[in-house]
Formats: sequence, structure tokens, C-alpha cells
Amino acid sequence: METAKPSWILLQNAYGLVIGYITYFMIFRHAGVVAFGIFSFALSFGLIFSFVSDLGINTAHVRMIAAGKDRNEYNNALVLMKVFLTAIYVAVILLSIFFWTVVLHHGFEYKYEYYSILLLFPYFVSLPYIQANRAFFTGTMEAAKMSFPAIVESTVRLAAIVAFIRFNIFNLTNLNEMALLIAVSYSISYAVYAILSFAVGRPWNFKWPRREVIGDYLKYSYPLMGVAVASAVSGNLAQILIQLSNYSFQLGGYAGSLRIIAIVTGFTTSVTVLILPILTSHFGTKEEYGKTVGLMTKYLAVFITPITVFAIIFASPILNIWTEQLIPFTFTLQILLSGTWFTTMSIPYWTHFNAIGRTRISGGINIAGYLLTIALDLVLIPSNILGIRVAGLGVNGAAYASLISGIVLLIVSIIALGRTVKIPITFESLRGIVISLLLGVPFYYFLHSDSRMPALYLLAFFIIYALAYMGLLIASRTLSKQEMLDILNMVNVKKMARYAIDELKKPSQ
Repeated sequence: METAKPSWILLQNAYGLVIGYITYFMIFRHAGVVAFGIFSFALSFGLIFSFVSDLGINTAHVRMIAAGKDRNEYNNALVLMKVFLTAIYVAVILLSIFFWTVVLHHGFEYKYEYYSILLLFPYFVSLPYIQANRAFFTGTMEAAKMSFPAIVESTVRLAAIVAFIRFNIFNLTNLNEMALLIAVSYSISYAVYAILSFAVGRPWNFKWPRREVIGDYLKYSYPLMGVAVASAVSGNLAQILIQLSNYSFQLGGYAGSLRIIAIVTGFTTSVTVLILPILTSHFGTKEEYGKTVGLMTKYLAVFITPITVFAIIFASPILNIWTEQLIPFTFTLQILLSGTWFTTMSIPYWTHFNAIGRTRISGGINIAGYLLTIALDLVLIPSNILGIRVAGLGVNGAAYASLISGIVLLIVSIIALGRTVKIPITFESLRGIVISLLLGVPFYYFLHSDSRMPALYLLAFFIIYALAYMGLLIASRTLSKQEMLDILNMVNVKKMARYAIDELKKPSQ
């Protein structure tokens, strides 16, 4: 595989880490955890219905394009379906607001939650088109076109946050009102993201798609519709339950932990995002296919484990980088990181079924995982449901739900794949995991209690940890010298620039 492809995704995530740190530093330090909690509730309130604008067609589009279908014709079909589904999505959000406030007479804890939802509508409208374009660029494996708009989006969002929050150009005195400005910043940046994604994709000639093309999407995505629904609900239900049970400060801490996880573990998407198109376009023997899946699993384990282990050890100082108000959520972050590791490691196993078109199996696996998360959230987060007393663990309950469902998802995915494809048993992946854990022991023993470690010290320890880890991988022959050189070649700036220029010059259609 061309190393410049994952390199650009890696660059996007590395840039996102730096920009994300600055962005959320500004938010937490100048707007506060409560304001971020208000914004997070508003965002989740809209995103819980985001399945309406997906229904599995994004995954279907990746496979259609990777399988060599006519790009112009299938893009036309995708855009037409997105227009229709986005209109329904917006209507559902409006109806849910009406039902919650007028029919049930519940209202919101803060009026700023209601206003934030309204201000996020440009975000909600842009999101389906951003997802559609990313699906297309994933299918074509055009990494630079996928990454460049995302880099611009994070830059625009930071600029808006600096202007609105750091310099407070509207002279707001009520910190809770800052939630409105966070919402506006997201809406502006995502509108730019959507427009730029279309621009770099070289717009195609619109033509009304044939009915057979729409049928192809429905046939493939039908089993994934349930996945889309369950994913949207499970991904946002916890935040809504936390808000209804514990209010905005706890939600702000939980949402902040999720943002940190997205930043810290975002590097893994440089590996995972290309799994589906690679497996879809694989034309080797069954044995070669099994080796490919095994190799992906090995690289994923070697890549994600040390980052996760380091983040768990230094969870408290990582949270303190943003604000000391987040330190009480250290244990929550550690459990969430553990759950994220198991969920990420399951991706190559269940993605196989999407690659070969057996979406009923992958859909069933993921729906089961999401439903388990939803059920655990309902039992573990609030103190009572419909008058029935339940665990009432709050943010930690949400973290436990994520961990348990992640473990179950990985086990079920491995079993399902093992029944259809023989994956060569290798201890290389396991060695990488063990090395990460053993290397983390001295760091944990001597340094984990320092919750207010300066950011530069934290960075220095990460570099030491990473270099020691790479050295042990080579010494233990978990990775060969050539594999290590290939990984290092991913940060070849000259090669990345040449690849991006060549890709951006070429039309995608």
C-alpha cells in the first residue's frame, strides 16, 4: 500500500491533536466545563437522530466505489439520497424539540441548550454531506483529498473559538452563554468543511440516477440501517442521560474525556479508515486474504496499544493540560480508553463481512454491541428509570458500559470471522501488546500520581516511551527493520507533498 495514503491521514490526526488541544484548552479555560456540558448536550440531542441521514449508505458507498462502480453515477445516487434524508433529519430534530418542550412540557435545564441546538443546525445539515464525501474519498483511497478539508475545518474552528471565546468579541459576562458561541464555531467550521470537500472532489455532472443504482444501495445497506440507528443512539444516549441525571458539570467532564479520547486515539484511523477498501479490492487467494487480515490486526495492535497504555497511565496530567476541573474524571477517562481499545481492535474482524457484501453478519454483530451499550447505559448511569431504582453510577456507569460492550464486540467479531476465514495464528501482535504493558509499569509506578505534570514533561516522557517501545519491537522481532523503515517512511514530508499535489491535480470522477 502506498505509504503516503495513511501518512496524510496520520498528518490530519497529528494536526488535529495539536489544534484540538489548543481549541479545548480555550474552551475549558475561558468558557468552563459547564458551558461545554451545555454545548455537548445540544450536540448529542441532534446527533442522536443522525442515523436518519445515514441508514448505512455511507458504508455502502465506500464498497461501491472500491469495487469499481461508475463513480459519477453512484455519486449522483448518493447525493440524491442525502438530500432526501437530510431533509427528514432536520424535520425529525425540529419535531423532537417540539415534542420535548410542548407535548411533554419538560423544557431544558438551561435555555442555552435550546438555543445551542438551533445554532447547530448548519452543523447538522453539513454533517451528512461531509460523511458522503469522506465515504467517496475512502472508496477511492484518495487520502489527501480526505484529509485536507478536515485540516482546514479544525483550523477554522480554532480561529472561531479564539475570536469568540478567548477574546470574547461579543463581551459576554455569563459563562453559560459561551455554549452558544461554541455551537456557532462548530457550525461555521463544518459548513466550510462541507463546501471544501465538494470542491476538492471535482464536482461531477449531475444526472438523475437509474432505479437499479438506488436498488444496489438499498440491497447492500438494508442490514446496516439498524446499525446506523443503534450507533447514533448508543453514541449519544449516555450524554443525554448524564445531563438529565447529573447536570452539566458532569456532562462537561464526560464529554471532555470523550474529546480527549478522540484526539489521543485518532491516530489509529490512519490504519482503520482504509481497511474496508483494501479488503474489498483484494483479489488474492483465501489464504492470502487471511494473511492480509492478520497483518492489519498486527499493525493495529502495535499502533494503538502503546498510545492507549500511555494515555491510561497519564490520564490525570492529560486532563489537567486542559483544566484541573477535569482531574476528578481521571478514572472515567481510563475506563473509556480501555473500552476504546477493545472496540478498535474488533474493526478488522467485522469489516471483513462488509468487504464481501455479507452485511447482515456485520450488521448483526454491531447492532448487538450497540444495544448492549444502550441497555447498560440505562441501567448504570441514572439512579432510577421510570421509578425503578438502578445503579446510578453516572459518568463511570457510561464508561463501564463502553468497556463491557467493547470486550463483547471483539470476542464476537473474532468468533464470527474465524468461522469463515482462517487467520494465521501469530504471537507478533500479542508481543506488541505485552511489550506496551511491561514498558508502562515503571512509568506507572514512579509517575502516575503526578496529576499536575507540565505539558513539556509529559511530551518528553511520551517520546522516551515511544522510542523505547520501537526499540523493543525490533529487538523482539515483532517488527522487522524493513517494517520499521516503512512506518518511518510515513512521515516523509517530501513524498507526502508530491503525493498530495499529484492527487489534487487529478479529478476524482
